[in-house]
Amino acid sequence: MPLQMLPDVGLTLPLEISIYLFLVLTMFSMGLALTTRRIAEPLRQRRMVNTAFFINLLLIPVAAILIVRLLPMDPAVAAGILIVACAPGSTIGPKLAEFSKGNISLAISIMFFLSVLAIFTTPATLTLVLPGAIVERVDFVDVMTTLTIFIMVPMTAGLAINTWAEPFADRIRDRAFLLSNLSIVLFGIIFITVQITGEVRFVDMFFRVGILPVLAVILLVALSMLLGYLLGGPERQNRQVLATSSANRNLGVSLLVGASALAAYGEAFVIIIVYAIVQTLVSGLIAVKWGQMERRKRRQEAGDKQDIER
Repeated sequence: MPLQMLPDVGLTLPLEISIYLFLVLTMFSMGLALTTRRIAEPLRQRRMVNTAFFINLLLIPVAAILIVRLLPMDPAVAAGILIVACAPGSTIGPKLAEFSKGNISLAISIMFFLSVLAIFTTPATLTLVLPGAIVERVDFVDVMTTLTIFIMVPMTAGLAINTWAEPFADRIRDRAFLLSNLSIVLFGIIFITVQITGEVRFVDMFFRVGILPVLAVILLVALSMLLGYLLGGPERQNRQVLATSSANRNLGVSLLVGASALAAYGEAFVIIIVYAIVQTLVSGLIAVKWGQMERRKRRQEAGDKQDIER
């Protein structure tokens, strides 16, 4: 299936390949970290999972619609923001839960189910929220087929290997995660190379995007974290997981759908990259801070216990 990333760019094909490579390696490495027990275990906390669905599939897209309507910006740039907001299921949720000392099992379950749902909900939601002129450019059946092939198949393969050949999965898991990280670095290198050629200038496009869309992204990321934290129930570990999982949208799905929908709008594609950078930095720094606070709390509790025993 042909995929046009950016208009009239000689490196379009390498950019396309790097996106597919990122999707496959990321979902395969995620599958290697999953077991059916780890996926199903948090389902006993049905309220938490349902809350995560409510936040990610409804509240965040609605918040994105309100924000892009309140802040004046180019319709294509607004469409880029909406695409990211409507793509749930970031794969870094469990890692952020590890940083923050949150509920890792819940983060894994949310990541898995949202990644699967994103195949169907993202195209469906975007048909409702994107401008008609942009919706007409996208064959959502093709998009859903591509997402199924590049998300479900590698993730299921990784899960199957971890289930039936666990020793082998243990040997290749770290390498798979490393290759996944390197694939997004590869995408960045190719994207920067395109800028150096002068055919598409990232800096020029960034300044044409303007400050208001960037502020909209920052506001949406902050609001997403706040919704997750406030609606995450009484347990701190669950609140932190819902906060970081909600703030981080699915970069692979966003890139793929954005490339299909916004091939003629370079600036709109830039805002997807900006969104990815902002969500990672903001949620990552906060997760690390939460983890530091938790470690201090545990050291304090251990010290108090020793004092009592004396």
